[in-house]
Amino acid sequence: MEEVRELKNVLERVEGKLIAAGKMYGAMNFAVWLAIMLLYYVMLGIFDIPWQFNLIYWPAAFIVATSFTGRVWERLKRLGKAVDREIEGSKISGILIMASWITGIILGWGIIPRMGVGVSEGAALAVGFLSFITLSIFGMWLVFARYSGVEREIIPSFLIPAMGIPIAWNMETGAMVWAGFTVALSFTLTILWYLHSAFKAIER
Repeated sequence: MEEVRELKNVLERVEGKLIAAGKMYGAMNFAVWLAIMLLYYVMLGIFDIPWQFNLIYWPAAFIVATSFTGRVWERLKRLGKAVDREIEGSKISGILIMASWITGIILGWGIIPRMGVGVSEGAALAVGFLSFITLSIFGMWLVFARYSGVEREIIPSFLIPAMGIPIAWNMETGAMVWAGFTVALSFTLTILWYLHSAFKAIER
């Protein structure tokens, strides 16, 4: 009976560490995009960047981010195999997540800023940006909830930008910068929540 309890404790600790690794992977996803966004804002303050720069920076940033998170994902899969747990992403969920981000891009950057929203051009861009983040991440969160379980840690990353939309709408100046800081705050809180969940899983 004692051996059974010891085996159960060992399995629970291993399971906790695997859950913690998954939470840290989630934190890294938001951390890499937070770093990319903040680097963009730093460069905006130093250089006179033309709009064409965005056509290079963001596709390159996407490649860098997916390459980084892809390597972390492979390590997470190897960790799962080491404890006889298969960690595989669903192809359908991957397609739906991509569709969510594409929809967010079309609405947030293409349609919403041209609908006459906001009290200024900057406010319209800020509303579009916050809408893009809100719609894309909310859609991603729904996909996770359907295929792999509810990730509560993601909630600040779309709820805070959504709450910021009416504020940005009425800002005559500095709306886009304010929106950037709002998204940075939401991502930071999501990262902290993920790390907190990781430590809780380790303590199991």
